[in-house]
Amino acid sequence: MIHLSTKSEYAIKALVRLALAGGRDPVQARDIAAFTGIPPKFLEQVMHDLRQGGLVESRRGKGGGYVLARDPHALSFAAVIDLIDGPRSGPGGRRPGAGGSDGGKGRMRGGDQAEVLVAPVWRAVRECTRAVLASATIAEAAARSREAPMYYI
Repeated sequence: MIHLSTKSEYAIKALVRLALAGGRDPVQARDIAAFTGIPPKFLEQVMHDLRQGGLVESRRGKGGGYVLARDPHALSFAAVIDLIDGPRSGPGGRRPGAGGSDGGKGRMRGGDQAEVLVAPVWRAVRECTRAVLASATIAEAAARSREAPMYYI
């Protein structure tokens, strides 16, 4: 139902990795890629967008890498998705009620009538999804690492 791009998912994972570092030292791209499973070339694009959006800073040179530029407690999943993908307006990218004009004659075509009948449900789904994403923070996701043991094989 909800469309979450791969790029947004990767951006959230990369930010969680940076939050786990606690802002002490920069995290190198190879460490982010290893932790998240993001292909290195794609990670470059993701980190570029996060840097342009003011969510991360990069440091060059020996010991360089990336650090969070914002408090992870104030950084919601919704904010990251909006930065990477832009605000979504509905399923399939359509605005509710878009399309299907009858030229101002006051009649509904078959597909338009069905759209009007189901639109409230899709709107409620979008609103609930948006509320969950707005309440989930990067800091909360990082904190889960202390709750669940990690197993290495």
